[in-house]
Amino acid sequence: MKIGYLMQAGVPEMQACPLAGPALHVKHVFHGLQARGHDVRLLAVFGGQLWRSDDLKSYQPVAVRLLDQGPLRWFERAVRRLQRQWQLPYAALFDGVRFALACRQTLGDCDCFYERMGWMGYGGGLAARWLKIPLVLEVNGDHMTELAALGMAPQGGQKQLSLRVMRWAAQAATHTVATGEGWQQRFLARWHTAADRISVVENGSEVVELLQREQLRAFQPLLATEPLTLAYVGGFEPWHGIAVLLRATAKALAHGLRLRLLLIGGGSEQANIEQLVHELQLEQIVCMPGAMDAQHMATLLAQAEIGISPYCGRVEYSGLKLLDYKAAGLATIASGANGQPALVTHGHTGLIVPPCDEQALCAALIELGHNPEKRHSMGRAARLEAETMHGWRHTVQALEQVLLSTQQ
Repeated sequence: MKIGYLMQAGVPEMQACPLAGPALHVKHVFHGLQARGHDVRLLAVFGGQLWRSDDLKSYQPVAVRLLDQGPLRWFERAVRRLQRQWQLPYAALFDGVRFALACRQTLGDCDCFYERMGWMGYGGGLAARWLKIPLVLEVNGDHMTELAALGMAPQGGQKQLSLRVMRWAAQAATHTVATGEGWQQRFLARWHTAADRISVVENGSEVVELLQREQLRAFQPLLATEPLTLAYVGGFEPWHGIAVLLRATAKALAHGLRLRLLLIGGGSEQANIEQLVHELQLEQIVCMPGAMDAQHMATLLAQAEIGISPYCGRVEYSGLKLLDYKAAGLATIASGANGQPALVTHGHTGLIVPPCDEQALCAALIELGHNPEKRHSMGRAARLEAETMHGWRHTVQALEQVLLSTQQ
């Protein structure tokens, strides 16, 4: 198949080093589909400019002939100026039409489109309708909840218009894939699409390939003389709950646990986290090596026994960290409720605790800290699941079947 990989809005930074989780997802899906013999081209908006790429290394700008020159360009500028001055509800009309026209220019001969869903990004749906090309939409979260967490939720007339636009975009897809069961449920409740037009295709982890079983603590003899190593991987943002983790760790230390905590990543809360580490007198046990590539991250995870996903203020049903923890043979303690995140089976591959609950997180740390056989059993079970279910090749194969089904 010839596949157009579309990203109009909410596009991850594809040229950063190292790549963050969302960009890694794009990279593995894109190259995985190519490895299976498909012709894949990316069309994305970076910094207000349209770009295309056939390898995710070199990017060529795309000029939309109909809108980027002549009287229509001046008309667009005038409308945008009036919209800003009068604070009119914003439908992203020119952005959507420009993206749809770029699809028609560069991807008109595709067999299908695969689009990473972004807020107010409906150009892929327009192009799919114009060209009669099947569109598969990928859902990685709930935009309204995320915007609210950032204090950016639309209000009044803008909210009503935005919801109408996004509902059209959701319903314009031939099929939708959600990266977790929780996101599938949220998507159905939010946009009221047909249940038979959405499937779950979980993310993957390259740690499955980077680490062998014999490297993992869960498959090695127990060493009671060493501190218990906890690991967190991801962004340092308010909703990631690192402050909750640090306070729970301090409480667990007070209960006699010997701990070491790896905080792998970075973000806007770095300075606040460093200050809290100092206030809680955790400098001797907390290590913050910064953001790093997958190989170095995997090497550090191989030294740990418990992975932590302490989200607070934002739900996460399918974070890449959960998959990386499982691939590294870690017992996982994750924030969640009502059986979510489904990637963690409570009592079998980890423990699920209420979000933002320091005491519950501390209790989970104490439970696993004082029961090494249990945490090793969980780590082994997690690794075996990762080997059979969570490699990127499994993700790509499942996605390929969805894309092929649109050709029937």
